[in-house]
Amino acid sequence: MKNKLYLTKILLATVMAVFSFAAIAAAQCVIPIAPGQSYIEDFESGEMECWTVETTSSATWAVMNGTGSNVVAFQNASSGQEARLVSPTFDLSDSNSATFSFSYAMMGLYDADELTVSYRTSPTDSWHQLGSYSFSDWANTYDELFTLEDLSSTFQISFLGHSNGGYYIFIDDIEIASAGGCARPANLQVTEITTTSALVGWSTTGYEESWTIELNGGNLTVNTQPYLLENLASGRDYTLRVKANCGGGMESEWSQPVTFKTLCDVITVTDDQPYFDDFEASEEFVCWQSEILTGEDGWVVDPGYLILNNTAFFIWLGEEAMLVSAPLDITAVTKPILTFKHRQRSLGQFVDELSVWYATSINDYWHLLGDYTYACEDWETITLDLPEASDAYLIAFKGKSNEADGVYVDDVWVGNDPTVGVEEQLTFVATVSPNPTTDKVTVETNANEGQVDVFDMLGKQMLTAPVIDGRAELDLSTYAKGVYVARISSEMGTRTIKLVKE
Repeated sequence: MKNKLYLTKILLATVMAVFSFAAIAAAQCVIPIAPGQSYIEDFESGEMECWTVETTSSATWAVMNGTGSNVVAFQNASSGQEARLVSPTFDLSDSNSATFSFSYAMMGLYDADELTVSYRTSPTDSWHQLGSYSFSDWANTYDELFTLEDLSSTFQISFLGHSNGGYYIFIDDIEIASAGGCARPANLQVTEITTTSALVGWSTTGYEESWTIELNGGNLTVNTQPYLLENLASGRDYTLRVKANCGGGMESEWSQPVTFKTLCDVITVTDDQPYFDDFEASEEFVCWQSEILTGEDGWVVDPGYLILNNTAFFIWLGEEAMLVSAPLDITAVTKPILTFKHRQRSLGQFVDELSVWYATSINDYWHLLGDYTYACEDWETITLDLPEASDAYLIAFKGKSNEADGVYVDDVWVGNDPTVGVEEQLTFVATVSPNPTTDKVTVETNANEGQVDVFDMLGKQMLTAPVIDGRAELDLSTYAKGVYVARISSEMGTRTIKLVKE
């Protein structure tokens, strides 16, 4: 389960870190772990005590003195180089079972490095793989927990780093707990977040009698998991961690912390009081939630690093994620609409995708309002009607990565349609017919002049045509069957319409 520890623990240290290299011991230490006991290594001594590095290249593992806590790191080696970090020898011969947990983070630039975790029963045994990981995430730490088999008096674990030209691999908080020991909880997950509650769960070994949850500095002892945290404040950031209590005064180390934010209370929108967010108030979202659907990365606030002024930004290393608004009461709005700006720059032939959704409540299904899959090199303003007004309305922006240059959203506005009561000719109208088509289509608008651009689903511009006297003719007869997007622009506004070629 990912968490935000490395935002404060590592990320700031990557530029100014000092590496401390532990000497490779001539003979490995032997550490007995009796039933009920645990071995923990967090590298806070600044040394890799009894750990060794096996390498045939310049690649290596070394202790990194981070901001707040140390980690052991696989250095930014040349592509193809490897180094294996090998543990001390553990004597687990008196144990029937044991668990092994650790925390890790991986950062890459264009290609992610690879981490393989293995064990062996003796120095002459081959390595047996427990897990393999290859991704890049610049904000989060992950936990893993394994049940160990083939226990012996000469047991070892290892972390093999393989460079693909990435940046760093970090390992921390390694623990081996023998049966009956009090293992550190791992894989913390926070789900079912509401304005006042959240469900937290974690992995267990079966030897725990209770757990202590530390929430924003306060402690709470619980006897079950998952556990529902209640009476939380709305729109507030929380950090929690958990430790196990195993009876007889035994307790585990604290788990890695996780952070979450409760939903905001319902925001009332009226004709005179629209809702607006340009993301300038903070370098983090205020009353928005980023929900990762697939991949590792979600929406973030870009505080002017990539584009002047703050924007909501879906990072290109992700796969799919939704940015969800606070619940909005729009029942008093005469004709509710949503307007926003978006930008999706292409990278080669690829364009990341944006779609916009609504739900009438947290228990409703998501309904599609519009999707935008074409290259948009400059800001484009979109206006959408909001159907089915409710007192707990949700709006979501869904980003999908095609490994292009990201999706940007800004100046989100919800309120009354300003054209209500104004003559119809002031509202920009555009139609395309026939749709679907086999060859030619006609675009008709109430604007005398303008331009029509047609894009394929990868964002490649296929053709362009001028709007003259409110009409444009498009010939698609030579194009392949499929779905295209027509963008009709004029001084009165912009409309995007999906085209189907049969």
